[in-house]
Amino acid sequence: MYILLNSIDHLADNGVMHRDIKPNNFLFDPKNRTGLLIDFGLSEIIIDADTGKPKKMPDNELVKKLVNL
Repeated sequence: MYILLNSIDHLADNGVMHRDIKPNNFLFDPKNRTGLLIDFGLSEIIIDADTGKPKKMPDNELVKKLVNL
């Protein structure tokens, strides 16, 4: 679970909204204790209107709720 939430946090920090997080889109290898979030077909990159770069969202309320469960 920590790996999944860390992935969501990393995406939010880089302006990416996955929009399709579900068990089938998270691959976990228990032997190596690694995980991979996949299927970015519905994802969006949120662009900051001022800079033209991906908007970082570490202060987004939904992200805070997900990461601090």
